[in-house]
Amino acid sequence: MAAGRVALALVWLASALVIAVCALAWFRLGFADDPATLARVNGPRVLLGAAAGGALALAGALRLSAGALRPLRELELLAFATGAAGGGFAASEGRVGAAALVAFAVGALAGAALLVCLVRALDRPKRWTNLAAAALLAGMAGVAALAGTYARARRDLIAPAIAWLLGDLSGASFASGGALLALTLGLLALALPALRAGARSRLVTLSLLALGLGIGAVGPLAFVGTLAPRCVRWLARGASPQALLPASVAAGAASVAAIDAVPRLLVGGYDFPLALPAAMLAIPIFLGWNRQRLRRLAGPAGLGFEIFEVALIAGMTLAGVGLAIMLSLVIAVAT
Repeated sequence: MAAGRVALALVWLASALVIAVCALAWFRLGFADDPATLARVNGPRVLLGAAAGGALALAGALRLSAGALRPLRELELLAFATGAAGGGFAASEGRVGAAALVAFAVGALAGAALLVCLVRALDRPKRWTNLAAAALLAGMAGVAALAGTYARARRDLIAPAIAWLLGDLSGASFASGGALLALTLGLLALALPALRAGARSRLVTLSLLALGLGIGAVGPLAFVGTLAPRCVRWLARGASPQALLPASVAAGAASVAAIDAVPRLLVGGYDFPLALPAAMLAIPIFLGWNRQRLRRLAGPAGLGFEIFEVALIAGMTLAGVGLAIMLSLVIAVAT
C-alpha cells in the first residue's frame, strides 16, 4: 500500500513536470530566455492538449474499471481515423471544390471501413494475429505520416478535416482549453462517487461523455487515453481505484501534451499529426498488451515463435524511433 502511494506521488510529479516542460519548450521561437512569452505562445496548445488527454484518460480508466477494455477494440478508433484520413486524401487528391469534398467523403468511408474491418478480423484468440496487428500498426503510422504531411499543403476544406482525423492542436486557445478542462474535471467529480458505488452503467455513460469531449477537441485518439490508466494501474499496484482515477487523468494530460510537444521540439516547431507519434507509441505498448492477452487465451506458442514475436516488436519499435529521427532531420533541413 505504501509503495502504491509513492508510485502515485511520482505519477503526479512526473505529469506536472512534463506539462511544465511542454509549456516552456521554445521550438526555435527565438525567446528561450523569456518564460512569460513562452507560456503565452505555448500555453493554449498545452492547455488544450492536456485537457483533451485528461478526458481521454478518464474515458479509458472508466472503461477499465467497468471491465469494458479489450486491446483490439481500443485500436479500432485509431484504425478508423487513419483509414479515413488516408482514403479521403487519396480520393480527393487533384480535385477541387465540391468534387473534392464528395471524393474525400467517399474515400474516407472506404478507408475507415477497410482498416476497421481488418482490426475486427484480428480480434480472435490466435497467436499469429499479433503479427498481423504489428503490420497493421506500421501501416497506420505510414498513412498518418503521408496524409498528414502532404495534406498541409492544401488550402481547401480537406486539410482541416484530415488534421482533425489525425489529431490536431493548431486551433487551440486559452478559452477552448479552459472550457474543456472544466468539463473534464466536472466529469471526474461525477465519476468518483460512481466508482465508489460500483455503478457500472454510470461509469460507462461517463466514459462515453469523456471520450466524446476528448475526440471532439483533438480528433479520434482514444487509444492514447487507454495507455495512461493501464500504466498507472501497473505502477501503483495496490492503490485504491479512487486514487488511481485522478492520477490516470493527470498522466493522460501529460501524455497528449508530450505527444504534441516532443515531435515539434525535435523538428523546430513543425506540426506533426498526433496520430503518428501515437501509432509509434502504440507499437511496443499495444503489441505487448495484446501478446499477454493472447498468451492467456491461446496459450504459449513454440520457442521459435515466441522469440520471433518479441524480436518483431523490438525491431518495429526501433524502426519507429529511426523513422522519427529521419523525419526530424529532413524537416529540420527543409525548414
